Amino acid sequence: MVKHFLGNNRFVSYFSLFILFIVFYVGIRYASSYAATWDQVDFVLALDRYDLLAMQPHFPGYPYFILGGMFVHAFIDNPAKALSVFNVLALLSATIPMFFLLKKNHSTKITLLIIALIQSASYVMVIADQPMSEGAALAVLWWYWWAIERVRENTAWWTQLLPLGFFSLLMGIRLSYAPFGVAIAFLWYEDWKRNRNVRRILFFLLAFFLFQLIWVTAVAATEGSFKSFLKLAFSFTNGHFHEWGGAATSDEQSFFQRIIQFIFYNIIWIGVASKTVLLLLLYIVMLICARQSRSFMFSRWLVFSGFAYFLWALLAQNIDKPRHIVPLIHLLLFYGWARYFNKTVSANRLVLAVMILTAQLIVGAFNVREQASRLPATYQLAYDLQNSNERFVLYTWEETRVLQYLHVDFPHKQVLHFSFFLQDKENYQHVKIYMTDHVIKGFRAQGISLAGHLRKVKTYHSSTLADPVYGNITLYEWID
Repeated sequence: MVKHFLGNNRFVSYFSLFILFIVFYVGIRYASSYAATWDQVDFVLALDRYDLLAMQPHFPGYPYFILGGMFVHAFIDNPAKALSVFNVLALLSATIPMFFLLKKNHSTKITLLIIALIQSASYVMVIADQPMSEGAALAVLWWYWWAIERVRENTAWWTQLLPLGFFSLLMGIRLSYAPFGVAIAFLWYEDWKRNRNVRRILFFLLAFFLFQLIWVTAVAATEGSFKSFLKLAFSFTNGHFHEWGGAATSDEQSFFQRIIQFIFYNIIWIGVASKTVLLLLLYIVMLICARQSRSFMFSRWLVFSGFAYFLWALLAQNIDKPRHIVPLIHLLLFYGWARYFNKTVSANRLVLAVMILTAQLIVGAFNVREQASRLPATYQLAYDLQNSNERFVLYTWEETRVLQYLHVDFPHKQVLHFSFFLQDKENYQHVKIYMTDHVIKGFRAQGISLAGHLRKVKTYHSSTLADPVYGNITLYEWID
């Protein structure tokens, strides 16, 4: 019976479209209304007042993302939810370039099924439903990939402007996706081999900088001048690579440990399987079947740009925040499913695909709903202490940004160095001194022994899939 329905092209197409409808209905219905992390607060505050100096948002400003959020905010009061909904709507538009890219090698039935399999990726559903720029950036990335292929099909000079425009839009939403610009270099190289025209390449190069100058000039204007903008840029870059950014240059992990965590934990266990054993097993079976299929010709520009981003995410991004691997997940699924159905569309393969589609939709919908309906651990901490009648001071790490956003009226301070803590706590000799486990981890990383000075008070839990760093927060009392 199942194989009979799956053999019907119309049934498979309608089923895929139905799944896509459910994915985006769930995304909008349960769009997150919480600003639960430092970065999320930065974005949310920017909808009220755009100010890079006040980190509303932080560098480089993400102007197109904030502009889209402002538009949706005109219809949705909650700014965090407005940004989340904008992400979902943007990602919905990515269905169009996905269709064009896949239709070249697959039937309409299989194309729609693969799109549903990509768009229903559980972890991406969760991340795209947060007030962060990943969802919108991923959407524009798909349009950018389509524009690259469009140029390779039509080599007229004006088509070269299309990927440059989308890449500018991408940089104005998420600058960390810059490594995908490698694809443009491939286009120019191919164009040079065909035309051997220096002026043509110089024109493309000029157009590239002019497109980028649109958003850079707009952001610099908000800061008063390019000088102020560049000052912020150097300050942010230095902090990202040498202090708080979690890049390889500031990480105490060995390079081997970093690779293992990045590939097997971030990409496979979280990105593909969403911490679900069933999904992991199903995808292992799918991988075995895909390897038995005929090799699928993947464009070299996509391979090299994807690898460039892989290295960037591995070495230059915070490995403790798996959300940086989101574009790699879509890229892997795009290649995996395209190869899985390459020249081979049997009923058994369709059954496995539908099983994976159903499983990841259920897992994704559950986690999206949990993210929207369960208070983040940072909020739980804030509300719990807000209702306390005790006199205390709270020392935090990044949680302080969320506490400021929630306008709590108890004293709290961000503390990064143990020497500062020892000095500052002398101002609070007659009150309880609380600190979060992230502060303690920071002190221990500085070689400080805290034995005999800590008493565990309470642990706050929320989704560690949505926020692996602050999904669990443990409160401790300092004892002299």
